Amino acid sequence: MQKISLLVALPLVAAMALTSCNSRAKLAQSLQGQWSGNPEKVLDTGAATASAVRVLNFTQGSADTEGTITISALITVENTMPFNDSIQTPLTISASGTASVTGIYQVKDHDEIIVSLDASSFTTDVDPEGVQLNYNILTQNSGSTTDRLRPAALILARQQITRAAQSLITNISEIDDIHVDGNIMKCEIGHRDIVFSRAPGMVPDMP
Repeated sequence: MQKISLLVALPLVAAMALTSCNSRAKLAQSLQGQWSGNPEKVLDTGAATASAVRVLNFTQGSADTEGTITISALITVENTMPFNDSIQTPLTISASGTASVTGIYQVKDHDEIIVSLDASSFTTDVDPEGVQLNYNILTQNSGSTTDRLRPAALILARQQITRAAQSLITNISEIDDIHVDGNIMKCEIGHRDIVFSRAPGMVPDMP
């Protein structure tokens, strides 16, 4: 009797394993390409306000259920400096930068992937020309004050953009609850629900 039960159970186990493998491969295939998220507010950067757009880029590897992932962020920070002995009128400082980190991903099941990032690949870039210093009220000394403050403003922006990037992209170890529908992907990263979109025409051929 036990032998008959075992003979019946083995095909069921094999079928379940095949179904699981197929669902993992299907998810991996649907992820391929570049995805851009919606703007997000970023907290605890030291800036008055900070926002970012996350970008995920998946490239399938030799196995059906794994490959490389690049996680990027386009980050904007803004600071307001009140008037003081050096600044005669309130000054707004805004800057934008990019950050990225690469690693590998592995599909865990039909709606979850495990991510392993290479910390040494983390980079940030802030364009000095993109740092804007804007006075609410222009004075004769505004131009000279702006030139004097620009180097310090650039250092501050780099620190804040790096801090924002570290909280957004370097601590990702998994992406959960993934649902892909054509060019739209809904998922959960760090207990936050995010919607990503893929460029039209980039939908991979499904098996």
